[in-house]
Amino acid sequence: MTPKEFIQGVLINEISDIVQRHPYLAFSLIAIGIEFLGKCVLTDHQNWHIIPPEKAFNTGLDLLTQDEPTYGTLDLRNELRNGFAHTLLPNSKIALSEVQHGTIHFSPNSEGKKILVIEIFYRDFVRACKIVLATNFPATDKMNKQFIRVGP
Repeated sequence: MTPKEFIQGVLINEISDIVQRHPYLAFSLIAIGIEFLGKCVLTDHQNWHIIPPEKAFNTGLDLLTQDEPTYGTLDLRNELRNGFAHTLLPNSKIALSEVQHGTIHFSPNSEGKKILVIEIFYRDFVRACKIVLATNFPATDKMNKQFIRVGP
């Protein structure tokens, strides 16, 4: 599958199911997905493995902040992505929640942590995915080549 097929099939469709059934794990997948989206749009880098992770994440975060600038104030790379990558726990300034708990996205909890509500975070992530899907990449770009084989 191509990267765009991967974005649609995995980052949008499969993570949707995970948001509903396993919301905690969805936070980590979205954090990783933000970095992947950044790698997609960095057309000056054609090798997926040598794109600097911080540059890729920040570029993906730029996509996320196009509709919601507040994400740019949260240091999601260190607070969420790195926290999950190293301990499966967000760092100290972010709290995780779901709509069913009645929490408000980006509001502070009782400890002063900014709350991320998974359903809203996912919705905004999908918007960032759709920006990449709508981008026309040069014919020779990595986005128009086979990315990964999924299945037998």
